[in-house]
Amino acid sequence: MLSVLVTFLAGAAQASPARGKALAQQSCAECHATAPGQQSPNPKAPAFPAIANEPSATEFSLRVFLKTTHETMPNFKIDPNDINDLVDYIRSLKKPPESR
Repeated sequence: MLSVLVTFLAGAAQASPARGKALAQQSCAECHATAPGQQSPNPKAPAFPAIANEPSATEFSLRVFLKTTHETMPNFKIDPNDINDLVDYIRSLKKPPESR
């Protein structure tokens, strides 16, 4: 159990929001707004800043979401390292409580 936790934390510690942003722009921007101030090209696809500010958008829930297929999204498999980067990028878009 401890080794799983250490492995999880080590992967998260190496994640890069900058790589996550690049991945989002490359793979997600066709449907989603991936940066503040943008509108999603697909009106049904939530903007990443909106996702980041959802109370349910925890690190854990974002990881689970990105590993699960969804009817409304393309069915593709995301590399675990890319998931780390995307999660860190999305969470970096969360506004501080005083500016919400």
